[in-house]
Amino acid sequence: MKKIDEAIDRIKTLECATGNLENRIVGILEEYGVTDRSKIDVNRNNNFDTEEAQGYKVKIEGEPGSFVVLAKSGYDDYVAEVVDVYKKS
Repeated sequence: MKKIDEAIDRIKTLECATGNLENRIVGILEEYGVTDRSKIDVNRNNNFDTEEAQGYKVKIEGEPGSFVVLAKSGYDDYVAEVVDVYKKS
């Protein structure tokens, strides 16, 4: 399994403070040795939203394509829980 796939599997189980989601995604990619923090771009992207979750596009410099993280906020809007992660060409 490639490092990126291992990192994506870890991101799929992520729960954290709502305002810390992007930073945690970057940290996981860096921790799994995918690439350096400076080469990772995580942006909120409304185009990937679903009825229950908000979409985030993750692009890694030098890698083809990107992947999308879907996360929903908890009842009190304090905790974000990742509900899906998928690759996008």
